[in-house]
Amino acid sequence: MKAAFAAWEDRIAPVFDVARQMRVVEADAGQVVSETNELLADDLPVQKALRLAELGVGTLVCGAISRNLQEMVAANRIRVVPFVAGDLREVIQAWLTGRFDPTAFAMPGCCGRRRFRGTGRQEDAPHGRTAGAPGRVEIRSGAGPTGACVCPVCGQRQPHDRGVPCARIRCPKCGAPMTRERNSKGG
Repeated sequence: MKAAFAAWEDRIAPVFDVARQMRVVEADAGQVVSETNELLADDLPVQKALRLAELGVGTLVCGAISRNLQEMVAANRIRVVPFVAGDLREVIQAWLTGRFDPTAFAMPGCCGRRRFRGTGRQEDAPHGRTAGAPGRVEIRSGAGPTGACVCPVCGQRQPHDRGVPCARIRCPKCGAPMTRERNSKGG
């Protein structure tokens, strides 16, 4: 398994869109096989997404990330674990041991949930509330009865149980909170 950690000095870079470095760690059975520092060109977001794919990265752990860049990275079949902050070595060590809980390393003010990003829409808000256009609040129901819950850390998938939010389920493989798999319509 190979993961990229957006880096700024010895910490997770606060904003991936402007990050210039990342630490790429390949591990097998919790042991580091290789670890390299990679430079990111200060180019178009699509080039960052393609660079991650070129390196064979399966997971990107980063701070804030724009919706467009996150979707470009995800389109390359790379899991994105956003809004992570903290000491780079501590985050990598937690990932290696399978004890990586994104909420434990959440950026200040994020509370482990994705917040307003780019379009003003708030995802994963409590009780299905989302902020749409200014001055208007939409009520979203869940993503529906079908689909799957996916671990953002190790990629474990399991069928979604109707009436049970994926965020309340712990991954049976690594113990991290699961997330709802997004369908092709962005839901």
